[in-house]
Amino acid sequence: AMTLGPERFLREVTIAANLQHPHILPLYDSGQAGGFLYYVMPYVEGPTLRDRLDRERELPVAEAARILRDVADAMAAAHAKGVVHRDLKPENVMLSGRHALVADFGVAKAVSEATGRNRMTTEGVALGTPTYMAPEQAAADPRTDHRADIYALGVVAYEMLTGQPPFVRGTPQALLAAHVTEVPVAVTERRGTIPPALATLIMHCLEKKPADRPQRAEELLAVLEGLATPSGGM
Repeated sequence: AMTLGPERFLREVTIAANLQHPHILPLYDSGQAGGFLYYVMPYVEGPTLRDRLDRERELPVAEAARILRDVADAMAAAHAKGVVHRDLKPENVMLSGRHALVADFGVAKAVSEATGRNRMTTEGVALGTPTYMAPEQAAADPRTDHRADIYALGVVAYEMLTGQPPFVRGTPQALLAAHVTEVPVAVTERRGTIPPALATLIMHCLEKKPADRPQRAEELLAVLEGLATPSGGM
């Protein structure tokens, strides 16, 4: 990254650092030292969502809805400022008390800008993580936008409620192909107690075409806020 584009990395991180929201882990600083680019975030006392899923596999519906509401709220704020996450996954959701914080907003773009790897789709490269990658991301479509984050949130929701993501394959290439070509099993087939409104929302987020998904994160909030509160019947 130092050879290819430190200025682009630092520019993108600076844009991400302007995000101020209760459910977004802030970026405090960035720079370069000893041949490495770095960025600084606050330490969060608490597990990641991945830690919770490894321990419990499936989460109670009301708790999953509350986490999804916090993440969707963070997404809405970031998207309003033109920042797309590109790599939303349980490892990037921190749990602190009763609240969820989304980490690394804008960092995926910063790294891909700096390394010139925008078109690569292998695991670990900044474009995304195959398990959570939207079809247009998997196809390296340069027009990929904020609706890829909405797809990724659908995958995270599916995994929180059923114990596994919609597609599980042996290789990153097979996973990418599944996202592009295969229809996921209905979430209610894997857990029948999911409320219909939540099940419909998850499957809506997992539509192959971006135009068929919810178009804005605010659309998710309207459903999730009702499910995450006692008046929602949980």
